[in-house]
Amino acid sequence: MTLRAGWVLMIILLAVVLPAYGAVNITSEGLIVSDTGYAGGSLTVIEVVKNAGEDDTGPVTVSYYLVNESEGSATRVPIGTTDFESISSGSDYSSVKTFLLPLDLADGAYRFVREVMGKETPQVQPRTVHIADPFPNGSDADLVGSGLITSEEAGPGDQIRVISAVENRGGSDAGSFDVDFYLTNRSMVASEPLLLGTWVVGSVPASGQASTTRTFTIPVQTTAGNYGILMDVDPDDKVKERDEGNNDWYRDGIMRIIAGGSQTILPPVLINTTTSIVVVPMDQNQTNQS
Repeated sequence: MTLRAGWVLMIILLAVVLPAYGAVNITSEGLIVSDTGYAGGSLTVIEVVKNAGEDDTGPVTVSYYLVNESEGSATRVPIGTTDFESISSGSDYSSVKTFLLPLDLADGAYRFVREVMGKETPQVQPRTVHIADPFPNGSDADLVGSGLITSEEAGPGDQIRVISAVENRGGSDAGSFDVDFYLTNRSMVASEPLLLGTWVVGSVPASGQASTTRTFTIPVQTTAGNYGILMDVDPDDKVKERDEGNNDWYRDGIMRIIAGGSQTILPPVLINTTTSIVVVPMDQNQTNQS
């Protein structure tokens, strides 16, 4: 075999082999993580993972860590893992898991790290979790919007899936309250926020979190452009709170509305579920999953 023939054979082998490895592409379509916690408390991680490749993935493990870089050693503290079954091409899976934090976790600002099959993956918006002693029991409730995950693109009349969460950072349980979701377009001076819908939260325990998966319809009068989404938490002030000024969650440029009418981003299937997460500090190896 000549040297040239050998190189041609090598190129053919690479062309055959490489696509088999590149056909699986696991992406994070959205991630919600509480930005506060305390040693012995809990940390809820909500994530949507998608296979943007051409082949099925096989089992996928996503691992989560906290890194206190202020200590200098940047030691990773393992929080827990999420195991997905094989993800078919173009499909996505959502996970809501609550992990108990180690009792000896030192106070400080921790970088949140996620690994897919042992490889760290960059995050569009880096997340920092502040670990500190909890507020004393008996203090007023303190409702905060944790964030949401939804489609990056939609058209007027489309139905979109929205996964969102709120948390209660106070020392008392919060009773029933509403969360309103709005589309906002700050580039249009005269534009009013467009109401997508309302989530009625039954209750959230002290230091707990509630999450929901819902389907909303983009108003047909929505014009094309880049939009933000606002979570207006407890707009009617039903819950007595320690801090009324930190309720809402807003992110600009989270969705692009395209012209030309409905694009049918998601099937017209209503998915309305609500989960309240209550954490009981028991065995540190136990995980509460909903």
